[in-house]
Amino acid sequence: MKWGRIAIFGAVALAAAGGLWWAFAPQPIAVDIVPVETGDLLITIDDEGLAKIRDVYEISTPVGGELLRIPVEVGDTVSAGTVVATIVPQQSALLDPRSRAEAEAAVRAGEDAVLSAQSERTIAQSELGYWQTEVTRKERLLEKGIATLQTVQQARLELARRESLIANAQAGLEMRQHQLEQAEARLNEANPEVAGAGVQRDVLAPAAGQVLRIANESGRSLPVGTPLMEIGRSDDLEIVVDVLSSDAVRISVGAPATVGGWGGDQELEARVARIEPTGFTKVSALGVEEQRVVVHLDLLDPPENRPRLGHLYRVFVRIEAQRVASAVLVPTSALFRTDNAWSTFIVEDGKAVLTQVETGARNAEMAEILEGVQSGMSVIVHPNDLLADGSLVRPR
Repeated sequence: MKWGRIAIFGAVALAAAGGLWWAFAPQPIAVDIVPVETGDLLITIDDEGLAKIRDVYEISTPVGGELLRIPVEVGDTVSAGTVVATIVPQQSALLDPRSRAEAEAAVRAGEDAVLSAQSERTIAQSELGYWQTEVTRKERLLEKGIATLQTVQQARLELARRESLIANAQAGLEMRQHQLEQAEARLNEANPEVAGAGVQRDVLAPAAGQVLRIANESGRSLPVGTPLMEIGRSDDLEIVVDVLSSDAVRISVGAPATVGGWGGDQELEARVARIEPTGFTKVSALGVEEQRVVVHLDLLDPPENRPRLGHLYRVFVRIEAQRVASAVLVPTSALFRTDNAWSTFIVEDGKAVLTQVETGARNAEMAEILEGVQSGMSVIVHPNDLLADGSLVRPR
């Protein structure tokens, strides 16, 4: 009985000692562990963009007048030369009796001025003919020694002056004729049959496409040059995205890209077609001024792969800026700064080992490791403040 009690007391003591050891012994910290792998690292420029029809035709009123109701609607398909609007040119204001009398008097004065100018030209032509004959006669007398050289030169000078007078008379006649035309036009403004007012003028579609927008649909009076509608081909889309100027210098023409977030089930393939050489200032949502550059991308997928993607639809663009082949990759969440250097925890024999690394290129998810970590190792992602060099760890 005595030895049994001793055995029981010994077992209890051993259990208590084991419990105390378990309570005060360091416990492994649960962490997320991922393997270090080798692969291609893709550096991209990500931003929102717009799908835009490459060539949009804006149709405006060719003349001022009364616009009849637009016969087409947004979304209609039209061919080149289709009548998309009709305008009745404005009639000139009617002349009151006093203005009409003044206009008629101006026409009569213009007619008289034309007759006077014609008479002046006739007189100038007659004098020119006389001096042409006179120069010929004096030159013959000079050959016979009857006239002097000075007399011949004076005749030639007078002939040149008459030639100038005939040119001035002709210009004066043309000026009087133009003034008469202006007076007649003003008088004819009140007569639609003469002025040509009230004749409908059709506005034609410059190219085949869909009606994208109608600025003025109902009939109304519009001045010349007022926008009416926009027409474009919905299957001829490009992607336009404005990126930071610091990112634009990293993009090259021909770089591959993907277009997502447009509502379809799959991403669309694209290629950088053009980078505009001039930037512009844009204020971000946080109120920060940014220098932006517009980048144009060509869609490589055929239209049937994006049947419902339309003009000015929002998309998300990912442009390839750099690709590193066969790189040692670790998640960026496994990296942190210690002593002005990048470090990570690698896992060896159940312990976390603090290791400094040299990084290369990186994107939002992965980073290239140049020194310090090799493929096949394991690293801890999202390390917490409890971890230290040599801490016991276990997979979460």
